[in-house]
Amino acid sequence: MPAEKSQETGREGVFRAKQYLESTTYLRLSWTAYDHEKMCTRQRLDGSRKVYDLRGHFLGQRRHPLFVEAKKYSVVGSQASMYIEYLADIYSVTARACQDEMDDEAEFMWVTWHPFNLTHWSKLTRHDYVRDAVAEHGERLKLPATDDGFDIDDDLCRLVSKRLWLLVLSDRQQDLVLSPEELKVAMMHLKREGA
Repeated sequence: MPAEKSQETGREGVFRAKQYLESTTYLRLSWTAYDHEKMCTRQRLDGSRKVYDLRGHFLGQRRHPLFVEAKKYSVVGSQASMYIEYLADIYSVTARACQDEMDDEAEFMWVTWHPFNLTHWSKLTRHDYVRDAVAEHGERLKLPATDDGFDIDDDLCRLVSKRLWLLVLSDRQQDLVLSPEELKVAMMHLKREGA
């Protein structure tokens, strides 16, 4: 796929993910990497930065920040390896936030239009899968080495697993999305914003 077409598909995926997620009335996604890159950025353990496609927060009692990666793929592609890298990055940014005593209980969501790694699908959000991803990227993350790999915090892998979302959308689901006008009316009645 030409780079320009790929970029447009990526932008469309981010917009559609935002529209769908906000129409659930449980999320407000105020920033995209396209117009507010700084707000969509988190720092890893090694000081490098990771930019997510969307950032917002849950509405109501939960109020946690949410960082979203949107992958509008029509085929499997390289999603399996990209997802493993994504898990390692989530571990790293969460570890950095905890280390700096700045943990805001951020949650992370991978939104795709095509399932991937189906043989492991039921395990993709489990803590042992997160641990394996971190082990695979330990050198890139600059984790301390041990005799049998890298120093990985299992409690942190469990924490990341609890904060992880994996969602599959389809173009057809767009038919179920509330219009901006409908969403405003719903939000007035639900009062999630001020809860």
